[in-house]
Amino acid sequence: MQAMPVELAEQIERILTDVRRRTKAEYILLADISGQLLSAQGRTDGIDPVLVAALAASDVAAMAELSRQIGEKNSHGSFLHEGDEKNIYLHVVAGSFLLIVVFRSATPVGLVRLFARRGVERLYPLAAEFEESLSLSGEGKLLSNDFGAALTDELERAFGV
Repeated sequence: MQAMPVELAEQIERILTDVRRRTKAEYILLADISGQLLSAQGRTDGIDPVLVAALAASDVAAMAELSRQIGEKNSHGSFLHEGDEKNIYLHVVAGSFLLIVVFRSATPVGLVRLFARRGVERLYPLAAEFEESLSLSGEGKLLSNDFGAALTDELERAFGV
């Protein structure tokens, strides 16, 4: 896969830093839609961010198919898992990236949704720029083609299979 241009990566990091600060998230991950981790910010002690990114991408793929099965036209959007101590908010960015926000249950969900969506709006043109750079290099199709292989590899590594 082509490396992300440095200036583009720096712009993305600034946006993620801002989203993390405003949402009070424990950590934020940005992955491509196939689940490959692109960025991790915050305290990820005790978790495997690569595995979390791969599992989140598989969750998004499953929700897209569920949406399609019930006749929903737009299956790309956001998903929330509410836990006892921590919540996970997933948001698809322009069909290219996946924003993963992990935050304490005490943090208002509305606050996280608001600032994560604002971050997604700022990430949208950068995702388009990244996709364009992949298209020009002939690598644009790799994201979706590698999804199954990346997920299988991560699950096998996580479960020692």
